[in-house]
Amino acid sequence: MKLVLFWLLLIALDSIESKRIKTKVVILGAGATGISAAKSLSEANMSDFIIVDAQSFIGGRVQHQAFGNSQVELGANWIYGKGDNPIYGMATQHGLKTTPSDKNNVAYFDDFGMLEDQEKGIHTSDEFESVKVKLVDYAEKRMKRQQVDLSSRSALSLLGWKPNTPLKAAVEYFNIDWEFSEPAEMCSLDYATGTVDSVTGTYPFGNEFVVDERGFNHILVQELKTFLHLNDDRLMLNTLITEVIYNDQNVTVITSNGHVIEAEYAICTFSLGVLQSDSVQFSPVFPEWKRESLLSFHMTTYTKIFLLFKQKFWGDWQHGGYYTVWQNLNAPGYLFKPASSGDNILMVTTTDTESQRIERMTKAQVGNEIMRVLHKMFPSATIEPPVDILIPRWHQHNLFRGSYSNWPIGASKKHHLNMRAPLGNLWFAGEATSADYYGFLHGGWLEGKSVANSILGCITTKCPVYEKHEIVTGCDSANFNSGNSNPRFLGQFSY
Repeated sequence: MKLVLFWLLLIALDSIESKRIKTKVVILGAGATGISAAKSLSEANMSDFIIVDAQSFIGGRVQHQAFGNSQVELGANWIYGKGDNPIYGMATQHGLKTTPSDKNNVAYFDDFGMLEDQEKGIHTSDEFESVKVKLVDYAEKRMKRQQVDLSSRSALSLLGWKPNTPLKAAVEYFNIDWEFSEPAEMCSLDYATGTVDSVTGTYPFGNEFVVDERGFNHILVQELKTFLHLNDDRLMLNTLITEVIYNDQNVTVITSNGHVIEAEYAICTFSLGVLQSDSVQFSPVFPEWKRESLLSFHMTTYTKIFLLFKQKFWGDWQHGGYYTVWQNLNAPGYLFKPASSGDNILMVTTTDTESQRIERMTKAQVGNEIMRVLHKMFPSATIEPPVDILIPRWHQHNLFRGSYSNWPIGASKKHHLNMRAPLGNLWFAGEATSADYYGFLHGGWLEGKSVANSILGCITTKCPVYEKHEIVTGCDSANFNSGNSNPRFLGQFSY
């Protein structure tokens, strides 16, 4: 009798945990794009929506973690420009603490320590800045002549730049790999290094580095609270999506805990890396033109390795160059409570295949490699091993499969249009789908708003037509029909 009662209890519990839910719009992901989409729906007095996310918190790749007595940002860390940048507007509104990010405050190192002639490093950086301007002009001329896209490496070589010294290689890394998270060999000229924003930035008045102990995602949480309580049933956190079934009439979402969500429309904000993987089953399988578009772009890996030391043995520079880029989180204004915490933190960045290699290593192995580099950078200093090391592993993370997206050589505007195009009532939004702000956090935010407004049009009047190309041929022209300007791209971590 006890066994029967126990079995019946299990059935009852299962029926309570598994739900069948109906809604007008289901938003897949509670990152910046998903929150933006939900806010746009709410502002249009459309409250019949559900947000689903596998994590226990809001923000997607905008997330932080305690390290020592401080908090460090694992993903997005910069606000790229001010002016009309919506991320800057939210940061200002919600009192997010930031500090200016000055890329000119750089210290240069070689195998023998800090360069005695720092002016040599400044001169090399200035030389590369002039090359970046030439890249923009070169890309514009080639596109007007409808010439094929080039890799940035080919373009740099044609313009006379060769990274044939350690210093020139470090300067190039700082300007290309550190920004696009891939080397010049992989980056498109037309849509990455040759865009005007690689020189001017996407918005004016400089960039800001977030140093708020509440975390960068604080602004997303506060935006959510303007239209939805955190305990609202329409916010389903800790809910992993395993399958999405779509057609021209509706979309069904199935979760790992047995929930079935039936919606008329779905906004998929999954990262490009997830869409390229088999983490989520889509039924029917995406058509070839869609899969080609997704696989034509790259989900890069950008790794910020945090090192906590007992004693500070470095100067007050913001950035230091030794092939990879080091950042001094003890620079004025960077740590949240430097006087009371006593934290001495360096952050070193790796990208692309080097990041993937490091993700396969243990903390001890990474620490040993880093110590060898530090002994070369500071040959006269007594350096003890770090007290702690924090290594985000974005490439291995099954919810993201990387850090952010890059436009590589071989991907065309038509591919990007195809990536953005909906499939039936399944719509796509995220930093990767933004034509004007590809790869930025503000690009993801604006895409969420744009796609939500498109679905509102479907509900109230008529669905807008999204351009797509089942066969991609030929060279791109200088005009990008999906937006007001050529795609822009520059920057770390846009989520």
